[in-house]
Amino acid sequence: MVRQLKYHERKLLKKVDFLQWKSTDNVHEISIIRKYRLPNREEYTKYNKMCGNIKRLAGRVSLLNPRDP
Repeated sequence: MVRQLKYHERKLLKKVDFLQWKSTDNVHEISIIRKYRLPNREEYTKYNKMCGNIKRLAGRVSLLNPRDP
C-alpha cells in the first residue's frame, strides 16, 4: 500500500524521466521533447542537427556579396 503523492511531489516527478535516467543531463532538451510531444530523443537530435545546418547555411549566404550573381 503506497500513499498518494503530495502536490509538490507530483510536480517534481513530472520533470523526471525514469526510463532514461542516466541520459537526462540536458533539462532543456527534455523540456523541448515534452513540449512538442516527440516520441523519442533521436528525433529531437535529428531535428536539432538539421536546424544547425540551416542556420549555418543562412549565415554563409548572408556573407555573400549581394551584387555578385
